[in-house]
Amino acid sequence: MSEPFRLDGGRAMVTGAGRGIGREVALLLARQGAQVTVVARTAADVEAVAGEIRADGGTAHWIAADGADPATAERTVAEAADRMGGLDVLVGNVGGWGDVPGSAGPLTEATAAAIDSVFGMNVKAPLLTMMAAARVMTAQGTGGAIVSTASIDGLFPAPGEALYGAAKAALISLTGALAYELGSSGIRVNAVAPALIETAMTKPWLADDDDRQDRASLYPLGRFGCPADVAAAVLYLCSDQAGWISGVTLPVHGGQQATSDAFRWVRAHNPVPPLRLI
Repeated sequence: MSEPFRLDGGRAMVTGAGRGIGREVALLLARQGAQVTVVARTAADVEAVAGEIRADGGTAHWIAADGADPATAERTVAEAADRMGGLDVLVGNVGGWGDVPGSAGPLTEATAAAIDSVFGMNVKAPLLTMMAAARVMTAQGTGGAIVSTASIDGLFPAPGEALYGAAKAALISLTGALAYELGSSGIRVNAVAPALIETAMTKPWLADDDDRQDRASLYPLGRFGCPADVAAAVLYLCSDQAGWISGVTLPVHGGQQATSDAFRWVRAHNPVPPLRLI
């Protein structure tokens, strides 16, 4: 029997792979035997990640492209498939709040521009990338796996994060719809829904010791998540060990939602600014 969770011979594209969760996913998939194309906006970031993979004995390519830009989706997927000789795995890790005023905060203060920005980044662009990848996988006729990074906010509404949460909820719904449509082609479609993951981006919000303690009280497991926690969940969903799992959104939240009452209590007693979770 082969070693579990191996991806030997697999060809994987990871978007949002320049840092944080996406970087960790790319490194892990490569360590498990996949050829990986890493995609992110900043060339220096993805070149560095590809270099890490190669230094560890893996095969990697990199593409500098804005995964949050719907116009680039088809072209980026085609380029990745061309470089690797096909595509078996897509991990879509693009998302965030955006920089448009009104993207976070009270929903009644959201602007039309903020709505377009948040939904474009978290729904439209990822969907177009999944559609492009699905067309490549369908043409190959060998099946495949698509995994998106959603958010716990897409499962449980949070004050001040309504647009982001609604966009991630849409992504979760699309995950189920695509799983249904693509199942006959042997393509599995799933998502992960992380809570607070400690990365270089989120560390500024966690610098204050009191604030860290307040935030940590959200999690029964007693710590914040790390990129490796999410990467492990993604690997599972990409692997043959998840061969009969499709249309699922897997929470990665340290037990945060074990009781909704606890969640509401913490939200009420620890008013903290919203975070961009990925």
